[in-house]
Amino acid sequence: MVNFSFKIKNIFTAFVVVFSFTKLNAQNVLPPPNPPRLVVDNANLLIPEQREILEEKLVTLDDSTSNQIAVVTIPTLKDSSGDDYPIEDYATKLFRSWGIGGKKHNNGVLLLIAVNDHKVRIEVGYGLEGAITDLQSRSIIDNDITPNFREGNYYRGIDNAINSLSAAAVGEYKIPNPHDSSDDSGGGIIFLIILLVVLFIIIRSRGGGGGGGMGSGGGWWILPTLLNGGFGGSRGGGFGGGSFGGSGGGFGGFGGGSSGGGGASGGW
Repeated sequence: MVNFSFKIKNIFTAFVVVFSFTKLNAQNVLPPPNPPRLVVDNANLLIPEQREILEEKLVTLDDSTSNQIAVVTIPTLKDSSGDDYPIEDYATKLFRSWGIGGKKHNNGVLLLIAVNDHKVRIEVGYGLEGAITDLQSRSIIDNDITPNFREGNYYRGIDNAINSLSAAAVGEYKIPNPHDSSDDSGGGIIFLIILLVVLFIIIRSRGGGGGGGMGSGGGWWILPTLLNGGFGGSRGGGFGGGSFGGSGGGFGGFGGGSSGGGGASGGW
């Protein structure tokens, strides 16, 4: 009798495991876009013009570096029964199903946004895990995505995230110092005003307000050098806001890349 009960218990446990596994795999991810695209806005989060600007930017990145960043929005992670599906599992499954990145280098990144659930995931391919670390992915979510999404500016959040991800992929992204001002351009303008005031005082003290004004001893020679450096707040390695030049054709398709779950998740 005890042995019979033990067998029944084992059968029940096996049934639960199989049922859970079947339920997990029953949640279908979006099929790959046809024709191929890098921006798949299934939740209609963006207007058409914004989608095209981002698409052109990502196609240019793919053409110039072979790194593929896919942006995918979905309405919700809930399945047909209303149960939540972990965004990490969904992202990994979609990443592998689509084959984001090249098969040889696995150099793909997925930015997945579940709009109604207020969840976001950066999933990094095997080949880029050394360049785009989990800590950097978390920083990009916290600094580029979350603040803008909370303000309802989804395009800016996505665009900033793309800039940072493309920079991180080539080793040019630095995690922002939380003590730094979030508005770099504003800080640059203030610095420039202070600099001009100091230079004006120096010139006045040396030349008494006359004669030396714009001469070689006046101190104005330094301004072109300083201004040439710029004080803008663009982040990322050459992919700052605005559209790109023509990329010479559309996206050619995903290359069979895979991911092992590296990256970070967050919300807003």
